[in-house]
Amino acid sequence: MLLTVMTGVVGTAQAGVCDAQFMHDGGTVQLTGTGNLALGADLSFAEVTKSNGDNCRARVQGVARFSYAGLPPGKSKLDYLMTVKNGQATFLKYASAGEAPQPSEGQFDLRMLGLFAYDGKLNAGQKLPGSSFRLKIGKDAPVGGQPSTTVRIGQKTVGQQKPVDTALGKQSCHPITYTRNSDPTMASFQGLTIPIPGMNTTVTDWYCPAVNLVMKQDIDQGGVKSAVEITQIK
Repeated sequence: MLLTVMTGVVGTAQAGVCDAQFMHDGGTVQLTGTGNLALGADLSFAEVTKSNGDNCRARVQGVARFSYAGLPPGKSKLDYLMTVKNGQATFLKYASAGEAPQPSEGQFDLRMLGLFAYDGKLNAGQKLPGSSFRLKIGKDAPVGGQPSTTVRIGQKTVGQQKPVDTALGKQSCHPITYTRNSDPTMASFQGLTIPIPGMNTTVTDWYCPAVNLVMKQDIDQGGVKSAVEITQIK
């Protein structure tokens, strides 16, 4: 529910993303969510150009799905221009054909999925900086009032690689653990104003260096488990 915005997102995406298996014209990724905080997405990639592992760009389109705390499930259409320069990824809303892309508003925030978050140079015990960003409910969401909240990501800790079963077979992956919290907010639904509770979660991204991707994300909200997994990729 709290996952539908992007205001010119800048994230860390270094060499791994440009070399990822989906980074080609016609490439696709499907992410499937389960649990109390269920989020997923079907992403497709087009207009891909690559200079090297640290520099590339692509048009990212698709649909994100999300539900939270028993509220009505929603979806958000995605249409981004992703540009990676010297390992830094920037996402901009892809405006109508022939026009320059503009900073996006009301779109799903890809940082919630962790898909573009790491490169292949991680070591166990390494600490990575946290961040924060603003989210608003998008116009495709099932609620009104354009509520917004701030999502805060704490310092990340990289763990020892472990074997993980993935859609690409068994992989050796780093568990990267951090807190992800948000403020409570309000929204309107069918004429009623309802509270949207804040999130206080512990997240583990399973980053698999051999495929340059976070193949799974585990979410723990006070003992209530959710997960997001890459279930298809080509």
